[in-house]
Amino acid sequence: MMRAVLLLLFSTILAFAGDSFITKAHARIVPKIMALDTSLTSKSDPSKKNFAVVYDSNQKSEAQSIADEINKIYNGKVAALYFSAIPVSANELFERKDIAFVYVVHNCNPKILEKIAAWSIENTVPAFSYDVADLEYGILGSIAIERSTIIYVNKKTLKKGKFHFDETLYHIARFIE
Repeated sequence: MMRAVLLLLFSTILAFAGDSFITKAHARIVPKIMALDTSLTSKSDPSKKNFAVVYDSNQKSEAQSIADEINKIYNGKVAALYFSAIPVSANELFERKDIAFVYVVHNCNPKILEKIAAWSIENTVPAFSYDVADLEYGILGSIAIERSTIIYVNKKTLKKGKFHFDETLYHIARFIE
């Protein structure tokens, strides 16, 4: 009995450590993908861009933590792009016009994901998410950390949203239909 409890406790700790590891990896990778967005980098406006870490319901502290991590890692600049990561609720996102890139935290409601994807396409603002499964709701991309890091891009959303990235992303990403 004690062995089973210890095994359960250990596997739970590993699951949370895994989520934390993935989130930290995403915090390092996703801003680099934002820097490959040629519609952002080609604009002559050197002002700071807002990188929205979007959350649903009671995930504000998680979104704040991710935004803080991104800001700590990049100190406001990736490549030649100045930005600030900020937590934004899904409802607030739909009202804002100052968002340049979206990262959706995990466990968002599927209906919210569909709305975020539609907003992303309509406003030509790339939206990536924590979970590759979110691509089925129209999210543009996600990153899977398996034996290696894999960037997945939703081909249909890429075309619909008329997103344009540096060729580098197209060479390293895996496209899904």
